[in-house]
Amino acid sequence: LADPTMVCDLALADEPQATLSRAKESAAILRFFVCGGDGTVQWLLGEINAIGFDPQPPIAIAPTGTGNDLARSLGWGGYFRLSWLSKYLSWI
Repeated sequence: LADPTMVCDLALADEPQATLSRAKESAAILRFFVCGGDGTVQWLLGEINAIGFDPQPPIAIAPTGTGNDLARSLGWGGYFRLSWLSKYLSWI
């Protein structure tokens, strides 16, 4: 489903900038799938914006954090079930 070179481990020191830079340089049609809570989503949206994609790629969010206030405020609910993953990935 995803190119392994375009999946990043946010625990690594050079991420997400390294993966986002590779993505911008690629000729691929980009879509981002962000798994995390409000802090992770905010951080990655800021990094994606800072890289300067043109046009801005679509971004899907899976609320997998502890609070998930963003997902709740958008009416998505505050959790993400692993059983939804396959259907969710085919949708995005």
